[in-house]
Amino acid sequence: MEIQSINIKKLAKYSVEEVFRTNTNAPGFVFLDFGKNLNSYKLRDIMVRLKKELSSFTLSEYDKKLSYHWLVRFDQQENTPFHIDNAEDESFLMLGYEPSEVTSELYIADYHKFATNNEFAPNDYLRNFTPVYKEEESLLRPYITKIASFHRNTYKIVLINNSKPKPIAKTLGVFHKAQIVRQDLKKSRIVNSMIINMLPTHKIIDNEPDENEFLKTALISK
Repeated sequence: MEIQSINIKKLAKYSVEEVFRTNTNAPGFVFLDFGKNLNSYKLRDIMVRLKKELSSFTLSEYDKKLSYHWLVRFDQQENTPFHIDNAEDESFLMLGYEPSEVTSELYIADYHKFATNNEFAPNDYLRNFTPVYKEEESLLRPYITKIASFHRNTYKIVLINNSKPKPIAKTLGVFHKAQIVRQDLKKSRIVNSMIINMLPTHKIIDNEPDENEFLKTALISK
């Protein structure tokens, strides 16, 4: 989705409908392309403001808050398998991509559809779920979406439902996979990564990552 004007409330509403899903009619992710007229600091500011607006929704809908699990800015040029990132049972991954000359692709796989609609999926697939998909990837093919229009010269945000499958789940997560088409270690592929956990309002969070540091840093983790 190409963003012509930045309206955080509208972006949050759209994200809620597509990402905070309770069934597989919604995709479980959103892709937001903000074009060229941003910088890294503005991109991270949008990420933080979007997180805060989404937290207002979870408080009213689930009586739960969104808390930071991690906030990091890194240079990533490695392929990954389909997986979910390690976090709490109900969590969301927000990736902020800066322009890069390194060609890459991002794929989403709906393991809930796979588990319920595929005759080859084990009956207990969700019960024995592991965060890294280790089965034959061709089985997932009907449930894989390649993120379209992953332009190299624009600022982008992808918000993904990273929740773990449970017998009774409030929101349904998806796998994601990064594919580096042409690695070039002389160049950078900067990703701003935010994991947010949906937690009971009374839960005390120890050592929550520093939001202000994430907004202001010029450092890149390795």
